[in-house]
Amino acid sequence: MNRSTLIKVTLLFSLVALALLAIAACGTAPTPETITKVETVVVKETVEVEKVVTVQVEKPAEAAAECTTMKDSYKIGFANLTEDIVFTKLVREGIEAAAKEAGNIELVLADNKLDGATALANADSFLTQGVNGVIEFQTDEKFGNVIMDKFRTANVPVIAIDIPMPGATFFGADNYKAGRLAGEAAAEYAKQNWDGQVDAILLLELPQSGPIPAARMQGMLEGLQDNLETKVPDDMVFRLDSKNTQDEAFKVVGDTLPKIPDAEHIVGMTINDGTALGTIAALEAANRKDQAIVVGQGADPSGQEEIMKEGSIYLGATGYFPEKYGFKIIPAILDALECRPLPPSIYVDHVFITKDNLCELYSDATGCK
Repeated sequence: MNRSTLIKVTLLFSLVALALLAIAACGTAPTPETITKVETVVVKETVEVEKVVTVQVEKPAEAAAECTTMKDSYKIGFANLTEDIVFTKLVREGIEAAAKEAGNIELVLADNKLDGATALANADSFLTQGVNGVIEFQTDEKFGNVIMDKFRTANVPVIAIDIPMPGATFFGADNYKAGRLAGEAAAEYAKQNWDGQVDAILLLELPQSGPIPAARMQGMLEGLQDNLETKVPDDMVFRLDSKNTQDEAFKVVGDTLPKIPDAEHIVGMTINDGTALGTIAALEAANRKDQAIVVGQGADPSGQEEIMKEGSIYLGATGYFPEKYGFKIIPAILDALECRPLPPSIYVDHVFITKDNLCELYSDATGCK
């Protein structure tokens, strides 16, 4: 080998060695598709050098986790809060429509009847029927842990509507914000019509459903109080358990009004439209309708009808658009079943609905046609 050839070979060897050292120092691993190997070759049978050759190899076995819940079609359980409230009927109808549109869902329906024990029995029934996922709308937070333990054990993903359940994705109201919209509207009314004077507040709450729905009531109360020059004293703020029904709201408001005979400016704040209607009926029965306004949550068709009535004291309600729930919930439960990440909470978009904007949002509502 002449000197020139030897120098070239030596230089090639040095460059290869440096490249290999650089790769090792940087910790760079070969790609799954290619691997670099070193072969020994002979130059004119006198000098051995090493050259770098790239060859195709099989991909190494990967430990990627499989999505064990993914299927071509799914059986999904939906346990509704109750079938006796307009709002929840609209939720169920929207979920049915969205499931049909998805095309690969068999929907199994149940009615929780506003009762935790019934919700627990429905959960057992869903598991017996082999559901792949569950949409849970149940009112009693004390049963949430027990129900969710059953579903987690069976590796069944859950979306919980409006009342959170531990380990489930929450879907529903941005409760504090929704409440505050109504409270601020009530304060504006008081400023324009009562010189900013409010004598008493009736809060139609739902304590059994826990702290998240309670944030709705907190938002309403603070939205009102923060915007009044003179806040209503604590002893004139009445926290009443509505039990989520119109009849109970009528009863507890009727029992409370005799305790505040001198209150001339009363604001009723309610957890939903049904309890708003019960509150309004109690004020009318006590001949105190002209001393009050009521704000609520939901703006379902029963609330819309009351809002549009001539001379109604239902100032308005924060809109939740329950008829649209299903078209967000069904894609979300499919994401969960197919191992796509979900946020811990999915919120609806809220608007405070009054007679001034109702027909823009619901052109088919009573009084808008």
